[in-house]
Amino acid sequence: MKRNKILILIASLILIIGCRKNITENETNLKNTLKTGISNSVLLAANKIENNNVKSFVISCGSGCAMTYNTENIININHSSKKVKFKVDMYVDEQLSDTYYETYIFSYDGSNKINKIQQEGKNENILETLVPEAQRSFKDFGNGLIHNISKDIDLNKKNIFLYDKKNNPKTVKYQIIETSSIKGLEKYSCGEPKTRYLPLPKKTDISILLVPQDCGDFEYRYYLITIKNNTVIDNLYVEGEWSEPDGEQDKETTSFSMDKKYILTVKTQTSTSSKSENYIINDDGKIIKQ
Repeated sequence: MKRNKILILIASLILIIGCRKNITENETNLKNTLKTGISNSVLLAANKIENNNVKSFVISCGSGCAMTYNTENIININHSSKKVKFKVDMYVDEQLSDTYYETYIFSYDGSNKINKIQQEGKNENILETLVPEAQRSFKDFGNGLIHNISKDIDLNKKNIFLYDKKNNPKTVKYQIIETSSIKGLEKYSCGEPKTRYLPLPKKTDISILLVPQDCGDFEYRYYLITIKNNTVIDNLYVEGEWSEPDGEQDKETTSFSMDKKYILTVKTQTSTSSKSENYIINDDGKIIKQ
């Protein structure tokens, strides 16, 4: 009889452990499912704008009451209105008493100034109905939102360029390549067994390098060269300074940019003139003037 009781006890323990294991596995699976569902929802949110600079603000509701508006997501409806979903945490005497969600539409005029804020599904403009302190909090949030989005748009405009800057020959850090490894590179090596260069974004199988030509009369002078099949295909003077001896006042300055279509814009300026010329790097690596 005693032996039977022991066997029953062992069986019960095994059953309990098994049940707990199944429960844990089910909880883990459920969490993973929820996590995946949430991730998919975020990925599918149309026109969602990530904005880490605009997060939350607090509104006092008096007598130890405060509401924290935490940004959940921001949707760009059009160029003059944004929809923001908030998770609102209400605190009473510094203790969390309630959590709920509210969505607001922020509308802007032609100068990107906030002129209307409406809770989704309601017609009233809270800039006219809320107490002044609450109006100010919402308005500051809205102005910060359009400001940061405008900065993002400006950055996107800059991103049309693959390269758009000037180099300081005294501080620039070069990469090195064996001159003999590329046919025709010796012309740009200043007679050295190794050639200094700055890499630019490749165009398919075409390497594009910026090489200094400071072994002559001027220390600030760069050529852009294209390389295909380990052979230099073409070159173009794109950046640097040139002047006649003792003619510093007539110095000629050249700079360039390269956009995503591999169009080079080369600008040359003097104290009295300025000109701009466009070139394109074709699929053969040739630099063609447009």
